[in-house]
Amino acid sequence: MASKAEPSQDGLPATGDAPRPAPLWAVLGFTFAGSVGTAVATAGVPFLAQSAYGYGEIEIFLLALLYGAVYIPGALGIGPALRRMAARHDWLTSGRLLAGISLVLGLLAVLPLATRPGPNGGLMGAWAIWLMMGAQGLLSGATWPIVESYLSGGRRGGSLRHATGLFNITWGGCIVITLATLGPFVQPQPLEALAAMLPIYVICAVLTIWMGREPARSLPDVHPTRPARYKQLLSVFRVQLPTSFLVVAVLEPASPFLIASVAIEDPWRTPAAAVWLATRVAAFVLLTRWHGWHGRWAMPAIAASLLLVGFAGITIGPNLDSIGVARMLVLGGLAVLGWSVGMVYTGALYYAMEVGHAEIDAGGKHEAFIGLGYLGGPIVGLMAWGSTQPHGPLSMSPSLMLLAIAGSVVLVLGLGSVAWAVLSGRRSRQEGEPGTNNKYPTD
Repeated sequence: MASKAEPSQDGLPATGDAPRPAPLWAVLGFTFAGSVGTAVATAGVPFLAQSAYGYGEIEIFLLALLYGAVYIPGALGIGPALRRMAARHDWLTSGRLLAGISLVLGLLAVLPLATRPGPNGGLMGAWAIWLMMGAQGLLSGATWPIVESYLSGGRRGGSLRHATGLFNITWGGCIVITLATLGPFVQPQPLEALAAMLPIYVICAVLTIWMGREPARSLPDVHPTRPARYKQLLSVFRVQLPTSFLVVAVLEPASPFLIASVAIEDPWRTPAAAVWLATRVAAFVLLTRWHGWHGRWAMPAIAASLLLVGFAGITIGPNLDSIGVARMLVLGGLAVLGWSVGMVYTGALYYAMEVGHAEIDAGGKHEAFIGLGYLGGPIVGLMAWGSTQPHGPLSMSPSLMLLAIAGSVVLVLGLGSVAWAVLSGRRSRQEGEPGTNNKYPTD
């Protein structure tokens, strides 16, 4: 048996097996299976909890808030925690930790079914969904930085673009399939649908065998002019990433109620909620095949504009008298929103991996910015629904209040970040800073 690899410069174990990147099929297989759990926890639980426990808007937003609150420490803490544990225990590797996390998540998914509500309709056992969501948020936050390190380690340039593109298509497509498949199970068997994640997480644990003990080290940058420009773009996308996920984290808990308000009934509600997920995948496919967006300031500008337009359509639609027009606005808004989120996520991940040199901490920062959105979205939702309840201080529609609050955030952060980026780019070109010449305008 080979001895444990020496630590690399970032303090984690070195590549161990070889400098070769992890097999892409194994990383993508883990990504697909693991995304089933993420899809159920973020997009599926609002429907499942409403069916199993009779939860309303406030309870579902609180569940989402719990998920977001623990996602951030999970993402930021996994790199330092893994370094400390690996220094103390020779047997511990990134692959084994990933397998262990997967098995714990699978066991927790069965807990709500084992403690299902009593026959008289009480909420006995409802604590299990809260425990599951808390653990799911913490451990999912820890999982994806490791997976992203396996994905990007040993890859650079065209190879990294190809890998991240397939990664985005894989997890995005999985979420569409999962949410659409949940539809028939929401009413009759919501807790059984949760428990079905156990064998899926077992598959995740098995796939870590082929991924290797540790992610490969990053490769040296072949274009020394890239980092300065890419760091500026990364800064922009790191503002837009939590902004876009704030909108997502507002809409996912509210989607059962917004979609029902335009007369879409079960079992079509979860497929309708998946419209934006489908267009997000379409954006992933396009941006994987077309590389003209690399290094271009237009991409974050367009993404921010689409984010605001899509969100406006979704929240204005339920307040119209014409059901047909309202439904078109909601579904059309979801479709536009998906394009925007796909653009933002693609840019944020690509620049994070290029600038961050494939380290787990780079993925942790990327996921932590997503966690900020997961945390802020439910807070906005609670503000909107809490202030517009019969006992609240305002008489306006909850969806219009969502538009007022979250729309303001998108306008200030999303478009504000673009203005800052454009000014920074012009100043850099005028001053002739390294990395801003036109030798490599795109990649």
